Amino acid sequence: MITLDWIVKWADYTPDKIALTSYDSGEEYSYSDLNNYANRLVEKFKKLGLQEGDRIAILAEHGLEYIVLFIACQRLGIILVPLNYRFPVSEIQKLILDCTPTLFIYSSNHLEKFEELNISSKTIFNIKDIRHFYLDDTIYVESRTYKIKENNPLFIFYTSGTTGRPKGVIYTNKMLFWNSLNTSMQLGITFRDSTINTLPPYHTSGWNVFLTPLLHKGAHIGMLEKFDPQKVLHLLEANKTTLFMALPTMLLMMQKDSSFKTISLKKLRYIISGGEKVPPELVSHWKNEKNIYIRPGYGLTEAGPSITSLHHKMAQLKPNSIGKPNFYLETKIVDKTGKTVTSNTIGELCIKGNIVTPGYWNNSVKTNNNIKRGWLFTGDFAFRDSEGYLYIKGRKNDMYISGGENIYPQEIETHLEALVDIKKAVVLSIKDEKWGECGIAFVTSTNKALTAQDVRALLKDRLVAYKHPKYIFFLDEIPLTSIGKVSRKKLLKYFNSVKT
Repeated sequence: MITLDWIVKWADYTPDKIALTSYDSGEEYSYSDLNNYANRLVEKFKKLGLQEGDRIAILAEHGLEYIVLFIACQRLGIILVPLNYRFPVSEIQKLILDCTPTLFIYSSNHLEKFEELNISSKTIFNIKDIRHFYLDDTIYVESRTYKIKENNPLFIFYTSGTTGRPKGVIYTNKMLFWNSLNTSMQLGITFRDSTINTLPPYHTSGWNVFLTPLLHKGAHIGMLEKFDPQKVLHLLEANKTTLFMALPTMLLMMQKDSSFKTISLKKLRYIISGGEKVPPELVSHWKNEKNIYIRPGYGLTEAGPSITSLHHKMAQLKPNSIGKPNFYLETKIVDKTGKTVTSNTIGELCIKGNIVTPGYWNNSVKTNNNIKRGWLFTGDFAFRDSEGYLYIKGRKNDMYISGGENIYPQEIETHLEALVDIKKAVVLSIKDEKWGECGIAFVTSTNKALTAQDVRALLKDRLVAYKHPKYIFFLDEIPLTSIGKVSRKKLLKYFNSVKT
């Protein structure tokens, strides 16, 4: 494969072009700066004895230092392990024990957690030390070209550390390249584009939606450590930002902000959204109010965030669809036997291509179970309509069997949210003595007088009886995780507290 070192190319073509801006500090790095800073960091790491395949674990928010660190790691073949700083100490400790980092980096923002961790790494730095190293212009940088190997692991992204053994997804340079190309082609990204990144570094979308694809194209990226709806709206307007990625919950917060009606956002070409179901009314609202297209999509850590996308012209015509497969990948939907199913038949979504992970870090059992003959078995149930558009029906692990019937929570959620007074619905399952399993629904409503009995009556003509949730709870709001997804753990905790 031709060089994967995009930064060195843009440092040559457009050295003075601003690549990164921190909207927290106001600092700016050009492509020439990025190249030089990364080279200095490379020299520092070489003096420390770091070698290809070593891991660097980092407990810090996204920022300029993180990007420089990423480029340096790519050039040396070092694996970067972004840790979820929102995890409790016990869970972070599991991740550290699993990846066994040679170097550990932390931010002072997480000093309390850092001090509680048992870290065996020989070398430990504060993120400010990293900054000091690459800003030191006395460091001699050898003039050389770094050969970036396409199959070298670049990241380990942990999908979960809350139960059992952590699952670290290996993300290679090859995956990065093809994901970037994929994203660039579907959205027509050029060096003239710009974005604001508010997503965390421990999530694949924090790198592979509008960060690495824009670096690939020589574009501009604004960095913001924490999501603030009002600040983001004003920055999008002031900087004439063309592309933006946000979870549905983030977009809802933005449209509810008082600033939403006063700014035009006329330069914003697309908003990419995913991570959870994108409500059709959200798509309609942004189109009607701001003439901005929201493009729903689908991704997962094992293959990156750019697996499918719904073209903006179809977003309102195909509500709840995740679109069609993107470029340079294959998809199929299979039944329990592995046989490909026909249109409008639910099965497990499988993916094949250069964007698929080679496996899980230090976990061959999980690798062999999920990746078979190059096909990644996603664990997501889906179906394809007669026109080839894909729809997710929920996680394989979320489906439950009640009275011998397969029930998909997402189907029930869709019907609940179609009711006039229901804003948001989440359906989970629990064990049931009579039926084996049963559903429990958590809803938010605009009508305080609405009762569970009312909801059941409204569902009567929409859902067959065995699909009706056994329990319905009304909440002021649905609890969310650190990246804006529904926190099923908190919902189950609430249920257990109510039922005991």
